[in-house]
Amino acid sequence: MTWFTSQPDQGPTLCFPDKEKSCFACCPPIRPADYEHIQHRTIIQRMLRENTRAFDSQDRKARPITGFSCWALGYLDDVCGLVGCLLHPARNQGADFRFLTEYGEKCRRESCPESRVFLELSVQARRFWLTMADGLDSFQYSSKRVNPLFRLLGWGSSLLEAIAMEEGGQPFSRHRLSRHYPVLESEVEPRANAYLLNHIRLQQGVEFLGRDSFARRFEQFSAGLMARLKKVPSNDAAPFTHLLPLDPLFLDLLRLGAGIRRVRKESAVTLKEEVDTALSSFEAD
Repeated sequence: MTWFTSQPDQGPTLCFPDKEKSCFACCPPIRPADYEHIQHRTIIQRMLRENTRAFDSQDRKARPITGFSCWALGYLDDVCGLVGCLLHPARNQGADFRFLTEYGEKCRRESCPESRVFLELSVQARRFWLTMADGLDSFQYSSKRVNPLFRLLGWGSSLLEAIAMEEGGQPFSRHRLSRHYPVLESEVEPRANAYLLNHIRLQQGVEFLGRDSFARRFEQFSAGLMARLKKVPSNDAAPFTHLLPLDPLFLDLLRLGAGIRRVRKESAVTLKEEVDTALSSFEAD
């Protein structure tokens, strides 16, 4: 969850969560889906030091990436805390040298779903939720297993913004999250259920999410609803679900929750009506 800004006449500027950490989880090359840098911390730390030293003295020549590591990934500070791209324009007076890795287009294009949600938040809400990652270093912050923000951001910017406003922007802790909003740490998959929880929040208010037994009721409701939706027959001739011009959160519900990868728009609209009706029934309980 590193975000980028630009300043007039100064080129792009990198913005990190704080002065101690950065996120480099999706830096090229392409790796197995379950790969995390933290699993190979000692080896990668040595590689980062070597890359940083070599970069300071080498000529800038094109070199393709080999293996699971990029030769242009290094340390951006003197204390070896911030990890990032040594070829990024923010490091080179606005000149973009990422094409030298032959992954340049991917480097410019790629961002994880979590970072896109993070960028939709107000600056106040970003700071509020970043307190959940206090004390993490770059390796921990880049890990989906260690950094709680990866999971939390799956609930979508609208819900997270509302909670930040409800809490008045005060520092937030894991203990307070578990006590006030246990549903956010329940067993359900956030992106698959964000549409449902956001719908309930809009109708009932943020405080409704913290009621006794709500998390358990929501888990049961989600499981029953997904089971019904999974019975919908697949249609290999239909458009891909995520490309339909409908609410992205609802499309995530169909795709990630119900496993509906392809569906025609009219069928998706009908399913949405069924889901909304089920939600109304749940809220009336």
